[in-house]
Amino acid sequence: MEPQGSEWDARVAGVRRAAEAGVIEELVRLLYRVNVDLGGDWSLDAGCRVIEVLGRMPVSTRVLLLCRMTDGLEETAVHAPSECRGLAALVVRLADGLTCEQLAAWRKPLLALAAEVMTLWEGWRLGCLAEVELAAGRTLPDAVIATVRRTALAAESPGDILDVAAGIAEPPLNPGEPWADRALADLAVTGPAWHALIGHALALSHSRPGVGWQRAGRGMLARLGPERVRSAINGWLVLTGEPRSLPVKSHHGPGTAEFEADPFNFRALHGLAALLALTPAHPESAAALGHLVEASLVRIPRVGPRSHKTAAGAARALVQLGDQDAHDELDRLAGTVTYPPVLRIISGALAARTP
Repeated sequence: MEPQGSEWDARVAGVRRAAEAGVIEELVRLLYRVNVDLGGDWSLDAGCRVIEVLGRMPVSTRVLLLCRMTDGLEETAVHAPSECRGLAALVVRLADGLTCEQLAAWRKPLLALAAEVMTLWEGWRLGCLAEVELAAGRTLPDAVIATVRRTALAAESPGDILDVAAGIAEPPLNPGEPWADRALADLAVTGPAWHALIGHALALSHSRPGVGWQRAGRGMLARLGPERVRSAINGWLVLTGEPRSLPVKSHHGPGTAEFEADPFNFRALHGLAALLALTPAHPESAAALGHLVEASLVRIPRVGPRSHKTAAGAARALVQLGDQDAHDELDRLAGTVTYPPVLRIISGALAARTP
């Protein structure tokens, strides 16, 4: 129920006094309490009254409050996670109507931080920043979009960044990995239908492609040309596992994430492997899929295999290709792969083919 009555009037008056005095810490304390009273719903009339008061603060004070509120989100995510959604909504409302220049003290450090890391442990601050930028009609730098996507997939507490990431279509892949850089360069000259192909690859969320997904994939291949798609995907897959072209800080410890997998891009690789299995069998396809299996299983310190799901998907794609080249590649992989779930896929396929 929405707060009402004299007690609430006194609460708003307290916020007004703190806002007029510019006492940021007292204001933060009051706003946290108001957020609890509102159940995080700042669209209620009582919340709108408070936001109206905050909107009358000098811009410099308002931006200071933004910085303080945003910095506190990650601690709140640990100690009171249920309160984060409402506080994030308040941060977005506080930034409403402010120009890029007015927000500089808040947005520039966050943009710089986001551009230089693989993933943020908590997604609340980055989600707020992305939502404000997109709502204002500004385009996020590709490096920041990449971190938004990775954080949405890997953060311990992603928050609203999941919805923000889902609404970002460009670029179709995250730059910074050589295979993705090559794919993006190719996509720049092939047209929107190829972007849809990447979107279809990313849409493969299950370990095995379903009938509907494969049917749609075959339709795309028929329109684009199966041989053209096969050649392009093979050219991308053979570059997987190479050191990053855009260094970022590791998500799992100190140092640079030179070889860590970008979870968004490896999700695309999983789908691309499944699409490759729908093209006519070719020796280059078998070799590219075998390479993807091994590149996906490279162990990263403190992490484990880059992407066991992508490795399993590539192994299943080899099985689906079904020709002698694919069989020979599976036979080779049986002597190099040690990761049990993927090795079982390989061994099972070889056993099924043995007379």
